Amino acid sequence: MAKVRSPQYPSIGLKEAIGKVRDVYNQDHQNAIPREVIACHMGYGSLNGKSLSILSALRKYGLFEGRGRSIRVSDLAVRIIAHEPGNSERFEAIKEAAGRPKLFAELDTRFRDGKASDPAIRSYLLAQKYIPSAADTVIRSYRETKRFVSAESSGYDPATETDLIEETMATARTQVLGSAVERDIAFPFTAVLSCDDYRVSLTSGCIEVEAKLTSKAALRKLIRSLQLNEQTLSDDTEAQIGDSVDNGNLDKLSE
Repeated sequence: MAKVRSPQYPSIGLKEAIGKVRDVYNQDHQNAIPREVIACHMGYGSLNGKSLSILSALRKYGLFEGRGRSIRVSDLAVRIIAHEPGNSERFEAIKEAAGRPKLFAELDTRFRDGKASDPAIRSYLLAQKYIPSAADTVIRSYRETKRFVSAESSGYDPATETDLIEETMATARTQVLGSAVERDIAFPFTAVLSCDDYRVSLTSGCIEVEAKLTSKAALRKLIRSLQLNEQTLSDDTEAQIGDSVDNGNLDKLSE
């Protein structure tokens, strides 16, 4: 009688998988290496049932790539392990990896992102020809992955980058206004540059910048406007302004 085999599934959760791929990356980076070497890097003595199961799980998460006997750490894995928790690129990569296993994506769709009891999911898996022990493993790795993504999301605040830009621009605005007041600069005209992201006013005695920037692209746009505006000033006014606006610092912000 043929041995009953369950459909393919990740045997471990994503958090553990990332720990395994990190062990490989620390030893051989993204070099293409034999599976036997990868198994040793992950702490297994050889290719056996356990190590092959782990290798399969990592491939399902997209953490390894390549064909044949030699594989390598994927770019997706590097995007995760190269950044600290809370980094937006890491979080997006983790979400992508969590959705790579076809079975997990199927469970997310059927049970509204996993919002169902374990018995309900188990019943569904058994109906899909998973043997009981395999169904239990699927539920464990699936739940661990969902908890890991949730934990990572609590450390990533999508508003953080926006807050940082706004804080930086507030500091820049204070520096510009302070410099103008200290030098008693008198502009010979009033000009206003504005768009959806910012408003720059050049008036007698000061430069006013009002901005709420939500991306680096918007910040670069503001910087270009300030630079273009500087070119409209007369030579005498430019001499008065001196280094009131430190273009070197603004360029650094746009990197």
